[in-house]
Amino acid sequence: MAAHLWVGLMAGLMVMQGVEAPGGVRTPEDVEPPEDVGSPEYVGPPEQLHTTETVTGKMRQRLDAVQSLAARYTVTTFAAVLESRSETEGKLYLQRDRNRLRLEEAGQTIVSDGETLWTYVPGNRQVIVSPAGEEGSESGPGRMGRPGRPDDFIFNYSNRYLYALEGREPVDGMPCSRLRLTAVEPADGLPDLRIWVDEENWLTRKVTYRDDMGSETTLRFMDYRLNEKLAPGLFEMTAPDGVEWVDLR
Repeated sequence: MAAHLWVGLMAGLMVMQGVEAPGGVRTPEDVEPPEDVGSPEYVGPPEQLHTTETVTGKMRQRLDAVQSLAARYTVTTFAAVLESRSETEGKLYLQRDRNRLRLEEAGQTIVSDGETLWTYVPGNRQVIVSPAGEEGSESGPGRMGRPGRPDDFIFNYSNRYLYALEGREPVDGMPCSRLRLTAVEPADGLPDLRIWVDEENWLTRKVTYRDDMGSETTLRFMDYRLNEKLAPGLFEMTAPDGVEWVDLR
C-alpha cells in the first residue's frame, strides 16, 4: 500500500534539483484533502503563461541552494481494480549534503543516514535494515521500477522526461504552472505525470500520475521549510522494545 515510499536514497543530483536562497514559503494553515486524479482542464489564456523553459529554469534556480528541507505531504490513491480510495499523511525531512532522509507515515517510517536504510512497519513489528544505495538504483521518476518517494517528486526529475507547459491552475489558493512530463522511454517507470509548480516560490505543490493498472495517485506538499537546522536524531532509527530487527546488509 505504500509502494511510493519503498525505494532507497537519491542516486545523485538529476535534472530538476536544488534552488535559490532560503526564504519564507507561504502555505495554508489547514490541509485540504487531495483532489481526485484525472486530466485537469486547461486554465488561463496562453498570454498569461510562462514558457516551459522559464518554469523549469526557475525551479532549478530555486532548488540550487536547498541543503535541508522539511515538509508535510498527503498521498491519495484510487485503486481501479478494487475501486477503493486510500489517503495517507506524512512528514518529509531531508539533509541533502549528507543524503539523509526521514519519511514518517502512520503505516511506516523510513530513515537513512546516507549509508544505511531502516524501514519500520509497526503492523509487522519489524525494522528492515538494508544498504542505503540498494533500493535507489531501481525506482523513482524516470528511473526503473516503481514510483519513487515523495522527495523524488521535488528534486529528482531525470532527463528521461520531456516537459510541456499545459496551463495555470491554483493549488490551495496558490497560482501554479501545470507541467506534463512524458517519458522518453515509456517502459521506464511512469510513462507520464503532471506536476503543479507554485509560481511564487517555484516549488512542487502537487503531482498526479497513473500506473499501468489504472490506479491514480495524487501527492500534495504543504508547509515547506528550507535550510533549517535539522536535529541529527531525525536520521537515526528508533523502535519500541520487542520489535524484530532484520538485517539484510
